[in-house]
Amino acid sequence: MPSPTLAELPKPPANKTGWPWTEESERVPDSMPDGKPWPKVSVVTPHLNQRPFIEETIRSILLQGYPDIEHIVIDGGSTDGSLELIEQYSPWVKCVVQKGEGQSAAVNRGFTLAAGDLIGWQNSDDFYGPNCFRQAALAAAQHPDCAIFNGMVRGFQGQDSRPPWIFENCNEFSQEKLLKEVCVMNQSMFFRRKVFDKGVFLKDDLHFAMDQEFFWRLSLEGFLYLLVPSMIGYYRQHENAKSTSYNVRADLEPYAILRGLCRDRRLDRRLRLRAREQLRARFMNSFFHARRTLLKKLALELILPI
Repeated sequence: MPSPTLAELPKPPANKTGWPWTEESERVPDSMPDGKPWPKVSVVTPHLNQRPFIEETIRSILLQGYPDIEHIVIDGGSTDGSLELIEQYSPWVKCVVQKGEGQSAAVNRGFTLAAGDLIGWQNSDDFYGPNCFRQAALAAAQHPDCAIFNGMVRGFQGQDSRPPWIFENCNEFSQEKLLKEVCVMNQSMFFRRKVFDKGVFLKDDLHFAMDQEFFWRLSLEGFLYLLVPSMIGYYRQHENAKSTSYNVRADLEPYAILRGLCRDRRLDRRLRLRAREQLRARFMNSFFHARRTLLKKLALELILPI
């Protein structure tokens, strides 16, 4: 399906201007520079009760000006009116309701349904910048040996996606970098279809570190990453995001990943030793964090009126 034009989409709220509300990407030519058709691009969006943000995600996908797109929303049973909002975009968005299976299972469900040659995963509170699909397709054509294409991600707070950014992430992937930090992010990333044809998916039982575990597994399976700086995605921090509150499980999942890396012979021994160092550092950090949290709770009991 070709991207709709701005005039074809529902009118944006009166207080919304700029990309992707009142602006759209340039229309992509009918064929690639070599005369071949553009690859189909599919985007999977897991969603649950994100009505304030989901429309911006949808519009950033539909307004890419790209000749062959597919957008699949996997909804976990929203009750905040967002399903009615998504319905306004039903000529261009396929919405599947799948209750109670979690974000990773929702993303995997979308990956299995996607028909694209290039497949993206964009969360329902994040969005793409303009011309992302064109840049991903050109990079894929020029680098047939690569399977994952990652770009720049800009972080922002709440509803204001203008600079200054909280962070800008634009890194070439390396295993060493991924041990130190979140060096690549799904907000500006596309996968070749062969990744999923070979059965590589997210782990359904992970809820916090599923992206980093997935990126590690792709690398260990031999898939190559390519940095495409002209692809830009936007990551939103807000009070209801999972990453804004401490959860013990959010610590346990990275521990499990690092433990696995310490023993994985596909990883260079030097990096396995580095993974063990990271495991120790995470343990100490989590111990002190949990202790401070516990002390705060206990201190309240000492001062609350009886």
